[in-house]
Amino acid sequence: MALAMAGFCGTCHAVLEGSLHLSGSSSLLSMPKTNRFAFAEPGLRVRAQQQTSAETETGRRAMLGLLAAGMASGSFVQTVLAESISTLPTVPDQMRRKIIVAGIPGLISEKSDSQGLIRAETIRVAGIPGLLSVKSESQGLIRAATQLSIDGLVVDPIDITKLPLINVEDEPDFPPDVQAFMNQVLRADAILFSGPEYNYSVTPIIKNAIDWLSQRPETLAGKTAAIISTGWDFGGGRMQYHLRQIGVRPDLHFINTHEVFVSTTVDAQHPPKFDANGDLIDDNVRAQLQQLLISLRDFTLQLQCTNAASQAKAILT
Repeated sequence: MALAMAGFCGTCHAVLEGSLHLSGSSSLLSMPKTNRFAFAEPGLRVRAQQQTSAETETGRRAMLGLLAAGMASGSFVQTVLAESISTLPTVPDQMRRKIIVAGIPGLISEKSDSQGLIRAETIRVAGIPGLLSVKSESQGLIRAATQLSIDGLVVDPIDITKLPLINVEDEPDFPPDVQAFMNQVLRADAILFSGPEYNYSVTPIIKNAIDWLSQRPETLAGKTAAIISTGWDFGGGRMQYHLRQIGVRPDLHFINTHEVFVSTTVDAQHPPKFDANGDLIDDNVRAQLQQLLISLRDFTLQLQCTNAASQAKAILT
């Protein structure tokens, strides 16, 4: 089995000749030069080695320790478990697994199947509004989110205008528009819900969307999520807490901070936060939205790192 490892600290990295430097510590992980080969990617140097059977236990312990160090330090330590299929033709099929790896709180990397290249991934967020009108405040907040420039994160607006009211008892097959909606959300790493408070709860639009998605559990299960709400006195806060409850069964993981409640009250002391087209014009709300998305990105990476460590342990032990 071939193991490839890379250490990062901020924007720098160090894969030293014959050793790997862990950021946030002075520890060096020895790597014999025998059978070492390089993976290529601009700004990233990775070294790998082929282990003999006698080195298996040592390698397992070293890699698990490296994963633990990365998670414990909270630094930009990144660990990559990779296989060299081309150089190890006798490796059993069950060992030819690709492990998704998360950085803390930097990048996600995975090895390409053919060349063994490490490529940077971007966290993709599905933006789901709570109202259908393009001039609604909830759609305006999704548009604002797509316009923000956040490293390692992109918000994709999701069109929910064609979703029919769910009725799986009479229509067990998913309509084409529902299938397209499910596929969009399935490709996302996280979800941003934006909506007003209706009678201390979510809008029927959001509930209908979640009910459709829950018919295909993998679209939501294990994903992270954030909420930005609008409303009168509490800025839609009660909607957020009900949505968190709804997300338990589909296994959504909502961030706990930051929470953003946007009051829509307009009077002499409170100027409007949206224009006539529903576009956000309030810089304070925009800043809060950016911080919300940064928290969502970091939480998503943290969760993916935990999952990667579990996958690594399952394969190496």
